[in-house]
Amino acid sequence: MTAVEMTKNYVCAGCSAEKVMSKRLPRGWKRKEQLFCPACWGERYLLRAVTFGVAAPLDATWKELDQALHGMFAMTTSCANWMTTKLALSDNPRLPSDTKLGKMPPTYLYPEARQLFPSLPSQSVAAIEQAVTRRYRARRYDAVWTHRAVLPTFRYPQPFPVHNQSWSPEFEGESPAISVRIGDRRYRLRLKGGARYRRQLYAFRQMMAEEAQTGQLDLYRTHDGQLLAKLVAWLPRPPAESAAHGVLTVRTDPASLLLAVNLKDEKIWVYHADQVRRWVAEHRAQLQRWADDTKAEARPVPAFSARREAASRKFHDRMRTACYQVAAYVGGYAKRRHFAAVNYDDRERRWCAEFPWEILRSRLATVLDGHEIEFTIVKASAGEKGKNGAALAEMEEHEES
Repeated sequence: MTAVEMTKNYVCAGCSAEKVMSKRLPRGWKRKEQLFCPACWGERYLLRAVTFGVAAPLDATWKELDQALHGMFAMTTSCANWMTTKLALSDNPRLPSDTKLGKMPPTYLYPEARQLFPSLPSQSVAAIEQAVTRRYRARRYDAVWTHRAVLPTFRYPQPFPVHNQSWSPEFEGESPAISVRIGDRRYRLRLKGGARYRRQLYAFRQMMAEEAQTGQLDLYRTHDGQLLAKLVAWLPRPPAESAAHGVLTVRTDPASLLLAVNLKDEKIWVYHADQVRRWVAEHRAQLQRWADDTKAEARPVPAFSARREAASRKFHDRMRTACYQVAAYVGGYAKRRHFAAVNYDDRERRWCAEFPWEILRSRLATVLDGHEIEFTIVKASAGEKGKNGAALAEMEEHEES
């Protein structure tokens, strides 16, 4: 077979763009009845994830399901940690003669991982490799260059990823359900519904009607043992309500979490979020009190270890929820005022240094993309990078990768 016969000409149904590749679909291109390039696909669909609680297995007992999931969670955890170690071993360590962090060497761990973890589905191994590589790249600057952080560690139970061809949505009466392959058999799981899940149910019905294109499914457990199913899908974009115009500038401020100004630099919106700083101060003080009580006599495991872990988990959940709420407020305001674009600047962080600004930035991008509002991030200058340390460098490295 000649090289010409091994290639194929792909044509986008939206913009008629052409790409000559091998017989494999080009990266980023999608097929749903017709073929679309990444730009045209993004104009028509949104990548979203909806999470349901698993109510009960329909064709098995909880004991059988737990045993099957325990094996998958154990293998995904071991595989993820093994891949992290292999990535670190193949990476170039920092030498005294280095002036900047070099590029990460290319790695391909799939063949060896398939031999070490034969019970994991091939698509799950590929998904785990992609997720582990992304996380390693995000932590690479601090772990390899500044040595301010250790390598990522994956704790049991790690989510079990399922390829979109190995699961399907369905309805059991009026309740949503999924049919998913776990190990060597297929399970039918009834999902939780009701008014609490109205947003998830709307997306689920779009999947059932084949208006959305389903993606990966993740099965995982929370810290309290609840089994959850995260369904990823490309959902149709809602039609634009009216013509948008203008640019909204959203920035951080020493006296409040966020404020927004118009083109005349007039303050038109502000969110103080005083409760967030109160949560941070209370949590910081409580951690210090526990640290004071962690004497040599109380080691290796202090009596309050479980309470400290639960308090830390509650604090991080609070902060993440706050980020999601703030992003929804900003997106709702920009949509209500018909702004076409949002410029975001979070270089000023004196309001609360412990606030998870990276989560807020990422969530803002997702919310504004759903409203079809352009989102631009003001980059930090070289002097500000040195002032704010490795956090900014890690964020920008993660965005570029």
